Amino acid sequence: MGCGTSAILDSPQTDSLSVARGRMKNKNSVDEFIHLDEEISEMEGLCPGPRLATAEAWIEHLQEKRDALVLNTDLTQYNSAKDQTVTDSTVVTVNQEFINDSPSKDLTRLVINLGVLTDKHKASAQEDFFANINKSALEVVSMRYYNEILDHTKSRVKLLTENYRTLNELYVQQDGIIALISGGTYMTSFEESLDSQLETARDVRDKLGSTLEQWRICGLLLRACSKSASQGLQFWKSIKALRSPKDVIHLVLECRNNTQASLIALECAQLSLPNVEIKFVSNRQVLAVKHINTYMITDIADELRYNHVTKVLETYEENMQNASSWLYETYNSTLRKDFDKAESTVKTLSGKLRSHRHELFIKETERK
Repeated sequence: MGCGTSAILDSPQTDSLSVARGRMKNKNSVDEFIHLDEEISEMEGLCPGPRLATAEAWIEHLQEKRDALVLNTDLTQYNSAKDQTVTDSTVVTVNQEFINDSPSKDLTRLVINLGVLTDKHKASAQEDFFANINKSALEVVSMRYYNEILDHTKSRVKLLTENYRTLNELYVQQDGIIALISGGTYMTSFEESLDSQLETARDVRDKLGSTLEQWRICGLLLRACSKSASQGLQFWKSIKALRSPKDVIHLVLECRNNTQASLIALECAQLSLPNVEIKFVSNRQVLAVKHINTYMITDIADELRYNHVTKVLETYEENMQNASSWLYETYNSTLRKDFDKAESTVKTLSGKLRSHRHELFIKETERK
């Protein structure tokens, strides 16, 4: 009994229990079988099987990347963690200590006192100092966004687990009715042949269903990447209109954090589809964005540098929008069509088998 899906990349997370609760109870066992079979067909469309396996594997992969980030942290006070096994509680503790003891805690005061917002010579002299502060802060931001992506995926797994459990309960109920009427054996060779064909078709669809979840993950991450890139650019362009140094620093940090969130989302999107080269994304551009994000604070005073950062962020934001659109267009023109064809085959065979069993079961119940 397969578990495929017809959900699109950005499909809402349907509550499977509402499907189960909506089923009408019927005293007639044959009618009950038909209702169950139809419901199973709909539940299989939510893909609790292949999608769940893919999502669980994705969580493990993300945790490995997140844990490596903790262990490779460049702050000496956490070097002792490198010889320990990283757990979720370790990450939470380290993350919170980073935030409480972050070098950017007094950043506003430092920036104002050192005059790096208005004097490009002072900014140039202090750029390495503030770059180091930014690097430490960006490690905190990176861990935070990895954790957010993990939490989102865990919620997805919880939903799929509930769907999978509900579907299996329906299978048990259906098998019970079949056993009651036919003794759990095939009543005709045609029934056996249809069931065999259906299982083969379900296997094909389920393999595509697993791939669908990968593309769904990548698609959602690229959308998040594009959205954060747009927000970061908006913050950066708003800086020049401000007069208060505190307001300027606030927007710079908002720009920095959103840009880092975009980079993390892009990194995870590439990890989720390792065998797909995402169009409009280049390592050179990613390195350029990482560089400006590190030196962003000291680039404001220098008009040439400010304009350079603006151009880099504009190009990056445009490319991320294009990359997101490309992924969805590619999905709809390739994988989606393949899946729809496989799903159509499953539904056709399922309908034939359901109709044939209905005739058989009616005759059997009348005979008894």
